[in-house]
Amino acid sequence: MSNYFQHSLNSLIFSGNVSLSRSNRKTGATMTLPVKNISARLGCALCAALFALVFSSCASVPTTENINQSEAHSKMGFSYFNNGQLSEAFAEFQKAVMLNPDNKEALFQLGYLSTLFKKYDEAISYYKRAISAAPDYSEAMNNIGVIYLAMENWDEAVRYFSDALKNPLYRSPEKAYSNMGYAYYRKGEYSMAEKLQKDALIRNPLSPVAIYRLGLVYVKRGDDQSAIEEFKKAIGIMQDDMDSHWELAHAYLRTGERNRALEHFRIIAEKDRDIGRSREALEYLELIK
Repeated sequence: MSNYFQHSLNSLIFSGNVSLSRSNRKTGATMTLPVKNISARLGCALCAALFALVFSSCASVPTTENINQSEAHSKMGFSYFNNGQLSEAFAEFQKAVMLNPDNKEALFQLGYLSTLFKKYDEAISYYKRAISAAPDYSEAMNNIGVIYLAMENWDEAVRYFSDALKNPLYRSPEKAYSNMGYAYYRKGEYSMAEKLQKDALIRNPLSPVAIYRLGLVYVKRGDDQSAIEEFKKAIGIMQDDMDSHWELAHAYLRTGERNRALEHFRIIAEKDRDIGRSREALEYLELIK
């Protein structure tokens, strides 16, 4: 999975009661959550979920008491999630769903956590259950589309992003527009990709990810000057946007602006958490001197 897609997965494309961000960007991130030792945490989470199964009692039709208890477990799950306690959060959301199988927020968060652990089939299952509980749940549809992006199934991704946009009350339509545009970009359909990124920017002109992706389209079309303008805009909104610094440096190289390219390679070498890319930036610095 590319560095760009990984940070998109973590910060742009998910929307729910809680969002996760990394160092790069993007839209919709409201907190920073450490995700160290995810595999170990997942093991603990599964054990905790089994424990919850033993001690939980669920009726086929939730009682008022079960619904209230389910909400309490959801709140506890969000609290654990905000503190970076992923295993505890996973277990609480599992308990919430056991008590009330139609708790859409708990199902959504289980899908979200499963996506972080790269258990995509499980994540899709949770999201589909959330949609069954709330047929207009655009955030869940968008996130299924994101999983299909990770699986490079562009047509299925487009289908779910389109479904998300059918809801006129969807609060973050720019995400689905931009994500669908990225799917078309990967399909090589650049006219549609450009249109959809511009549709995203109509709804949120300050979306750095849509701006960045529009720049990528211009690169593919050989329009480096337009691409440069978009990458500069993205960096103006999010200064530590290493993806835009990287693309901007290469665009400057192609236009013969070596000193400007050096400036951005230097930023990447000093600040990028992607070790491979920072080393490559150092190599460019040596070559361009």
